[in-house]
Amino acid sequence: MISKNSCWRKTKLIEKLIYKKEIPKLVKDLTRKYTFYAPVDVKGNIEYKRVQNGKDIELEFLNSKVPPKEILFPRMETLFKYKISGKNIEIIKPDKIESKNIIFGIRPCDAHSFVLLEQFFGFGEFKDELFLNKRKNTILIGIGCNTPRNTCFCTSLEGHPFKKDDMDVFMVDLDDRYLVSPISDIGKEIIENLSWLVDAKEEDLELAMKLSEEAESMISTTLDIQDSYEFLDSKFSDPIWNEISETCMGCGTCSFLCPTCTCFDVIDEEDRYNKRGRRIRIWDTCQFCLYSLHTSGHNPRDSGIERCRNRILHKFSYYPANYKLIGCVGCGRCIQLCPVNNDLRVIIKRLNEIKKKEEKTIVA
Repeated sequence: MISKNSCWRKTKLIEKLIYKKEIPKLVKDLTRKYTFYAPVDVKGNIEYKRVQNGKDIELEFLNSKVPPKEILFPRMETLFKYKISGKNIEIIKPDKIESKNIIFGIRPCDAHSFVLLEQFFGFGEFKDELFLNKRKNTILIGIGCNTPRNTCFCTSLEGHPFKKDDMDVFMVDLDDRYLVSPISDIGKEIIENLSWLVDAKEEDLELAMKLSEEAESMISTTLDIQDSYEFLDSKFSDPIWNEISETCMGCGTCSFLCPTCTCFDVIDEEDRYNKRGRRIRIWDTCQFCLYSLHTSGHNPRDSGIERCRNRILHKFSYYPANYKLIGCVGCGRCIQLCPVNNDLRVIIKRLNEIKKKEEKTIVA
């Protein structure tokens, strides 16, 4: 049975086929106009890197360890440079990036994370033009997840292994070939320019639908997350956070590998001898005790309890309150790679148990 989530369905446009052996030709054509990023094998780990040779792309993978958000939100990024001349300081802003990027092979959960990142970096009066400019110039060519990991739970967050809404072009792995569906206007333009692609047949479309249904059935976790932010907000001082944080080491693995986490630190690097310097931002995490430490010495989150609570509330309470979106895409990286096997799904289920218990008490 097909869920109400955005799984693969036929588009109004003509789907195409590309054989896997033709991927190098695809890369050659697209790198003439675009900077091309794709999954590659780096010492046994899948990472999204800039490629110019299609033979470097790793096509047989589940997902990357580090999400492709680092292409648009790098681990370290220069905000501006400066020069000092007497009492004068010259601020040198980075050149506006005009190059067009393609991220090839991105999974649906990571593509949706870009929607959340856009909301965060574009929120309010002060917008992050560095991120937004890169996002505006980035095209997503995604591939559905034929075999989701056992830690995936995207279907509980209005996602799906074959969700294509957040892509420009969506592809389905049909063994020796890909079914190619243009989604956005720019996606349609790209496909039209690849005139050597052949039209898909009806049996290709039927196979894609079958694979979509099979992939959905592989995700066994079903979580009740919708409309939970008001309940979570009311539990700010609840003892449940003591229980949830008991085994957390505060290592930050969950944050650094999360496609939606946006914590960063700002550092000034000064070269006094040459009277110049730069301001950079680097990835950080609210799971570190120094992250929220004030210059006064006060720390509003001075224990692991407060920091663990902040992570959960940020994704499932603050994000919905501010952006009407849940700040998690269900990729499962935090579950898969946590050194003490903390499971976000178990935490959500535990919170839901408390919620249902209180609802029954009110009814009674």
